Amino acid sequence: MRTINYILTFCIVLFLSACNLTRTDVERATFIRVVDGDTIVVDRGMGNETVRLIGINAPESVHNNPDYNTEDGRKSSAYLTQRMAEIDIVYLEKDVNDTDKYGRLLRYVWIIEPKEFDEKEIREGMLNAIILLEGYAQGVTYQPDVHYQDHFTEFTQEARENNKGLWE
Repeated sequence: MRTINYILTFCIVLFLSACNLTRTDVERATFIRVVDGDTIVVDRGMGNETVRLIGINAPESVHNNPDYNTEDGRKSSAYLTQRMAEIDIVYLEKDVNDTDKYGRLLRYVWIIEPKEFDEKEIREGMLNAIILLEGYAQGVTYQPDVHYQDHFTEFTQEARENNKGLWE
């Protein structure tokens, strides 16, 4: 009986150690192009797909109704285009919803493969966060996709206080 308990305990410990309890469910994709300040196109191996960056909102620059497009939207889009100029591979992290009402993938987009998912790595490697920190979008979260909401609120405030990007 004692041997069975040891074996069972060993199996449980082995199983739990094999489980990764951090958010490492990222998917590698090829970066194709920027659509606007909060939307990109990637290829996950199934053809081009549009990705809406979760938790941020940039001013419009490519809306079907030209009256909605703004100079700030063009600046935001230009910033993202410049920022992504040397990027070939991105890593997509899903929150709760897979797509929005327009069929776009909803993702946090990493320009480095995340390992720790800590604040330092978020600031340096998550595109959504970088755009906020540079002041080219506002943090806007919609339930239920709110995993990084506190960070995004902080990053938006930081950009405002430092007169970054569109907050100049």
